[in-house]
Amino acid sequence: MEKKQPFVEYVLRSGARTDVLLAITEGHDSTQALLNQNIASESAVYNALTELENRGLIYMPKTKRWAVTGTGAVVADLIDRQRETEHVLQTDTDYWQNHDVTPLPAPFRSRLAELSNGEVVRATDTQPSRAVREVETRLKAASSASVITPIFSERFSEAFIDDCERPRLVLGKNVLVDLLNDTTVDVDDNGNLDVRVTDVSFAMTVTDDTLLLSLPLLDGSYDTHTEFVAESNCARHWGRELFEHVWSNAESATAYAESVDTNVK
Repeated sequence: MEKKQPFVEYVLRSGARTDVLLAITEGHDSTQALLNQNIASESAVYNALTELENRGLIYMPKTKRWAVTGTGAVVADLIDRQRETEHVLQTDTDYWQNHDVTPLPAPFRSRLAELSNGEVVRATDTQPSRAVREVETRLKAASSASVITPIFSERFSEAFIDDCERPRLVLGKNVLVDLLNDTTVDVDDNGNLDVRVTDVSFAMTVTDDTLLLSLPLLDGSYDTHTEFVAESNCARHWGRELFEHVWSNAESATAYAESVDTNVK
């Protein structure tokens, strides 16, 4: 028995099939409506309809209007997400080529399409602290914030602890040990901060209106010169879910400090 080409691959091998399937998914459900979209030539649209129907991706119910099958809907969603992900990567190719996304859990890497409206803020020769100031400014303006960080910054912590209600912080384990052994630094002088620890190499801040993401460079070093910023609802949702994922797998800072025989201040 001849093995059939995978559904997504089959659709993507033809621009007409791809565009017709997506157009039907978007509600252009008559042949004339599809032709009016100028997706392809008339013959190409008719061929695509026949091919998609024969492959079980679309059908024409009693209403005499084209509709996607269950398989067609899934394939269309995958292609749409692929295009959105491609848009994220193409918006700033230099950033994504030079930063390591593997520290992000796989389910969240597969959802990068949700960050499609974001932009990268970069330090410049005339503004060497631009990325750092972006985070600090956003924190000062926020009424709530959740932060993951592999480093400690007193500038960030002051804005974070003083200005946010019920702030939560996930610190890298090695950072917490260093802080607890440093008598000149108090992570939370107001007792207002809920802290957990885990092994982490990326930084992220989710406020009530912004997602800020800082991925490590390819060599694993922390990058203070760039910050990915997104303000859309879907980007914040992605960030909140990622924070909860990391938070649920992190351990109490107090318990960890006791486990390494370090006195908690």
